[in-house]
Order: sequence, then C-alpha cells, then structure tokens
Amino acid sequence: MSTPSPKTVLRIMVNVCLVGAGVSAIGQARRAAAPGFGPLVWLHDLQLFFFFSLLAFGLFFVEYQIFQGMTKRDLNVSLGYLQALGCTLLVLCGLWGIYYSTRQGPVAATSSAGFPETILLIIYIFGHAVFVANIVWSYLAERRTA
Repeated sequence: MSTPSPKTVLRIMVNVCLVGAGVSAIGQARRAAAPGFGPLVWLHDLQLFFFFSLLAFGLFFVEYQIFQGMTKRDLNVSLGYLQALGCTLLVLCGLWGIYYSTRQGPVAATSSAGFPETILLIIYIFGHAVFVANIVWSYLAERRTA
C-alpha cells in the first residue's frame, strides 16, 4: 500500500471537515426543530470549528494546486506531510477541546466556552508558515542542484 501524497491528505481532511460540518449542522437543525428542545452550544461550536477547518484545509489545497500549476515544480514531500499531518493533529486537539468543555458541566446557552478559536488561529499560522518554508526550500534545493 502506497503512502498518500500531502495533497491527498489535505483533500481527505477537506472531505472530513465538510462531512463534520454537515453532520453537526443537521444535528443542530434536528434538535432545534424538535418541540421542547433548544440548540446545543457544543454542536454549534463543532459546526463552526469544522467549517473554519474546512476553509483552512481548502485554502492549503488550493495553494498547493496554484503553486505547482504556476511553477511546474514539486514541493518538498516531508514539509508537505508536516503541514498536512500537523494541521490534522491540531484539528484533533480542537475537537478534544470541544469534547472536554462539554464534560465540564452545564454551560450557559449564550456562552461558547468550548470553541477553540486559538487552535484555529494556530492551524492557519502553522499551515501557512510551513507552506512558505516549503516554497523557500524548493527554490533553494533547485538552486543547489543547478
């Protein structure tokens, strides 16, 4: 079995985040439509987290496509895996944060104490920093071989 490329890992994470956002939105809508039930804060947090993670992974995938399409060169695979798997690990940490906040006891319906916005910020910063480092690395590697 061959190892998927970093772009494939990003594509898989786009699909995971798309399904997660959809399932949590459907769960929130079903709960809100039921008589006597109100919306759950953690489901709303989960929906937002998956949506913004979807945007991040979609952006990373599009960046890969645009760079490789314009320059006709491959990026460093190790740094690509660092970006894709590192951001995936950060998404899992964010999901753990949402889960952990639900176990802390009742949360007021207006507060969103479990939403891990700092993890989302770290995902965006880490992913873009590794992508820029990957671009610089690919140019330096080409210059060394020339």
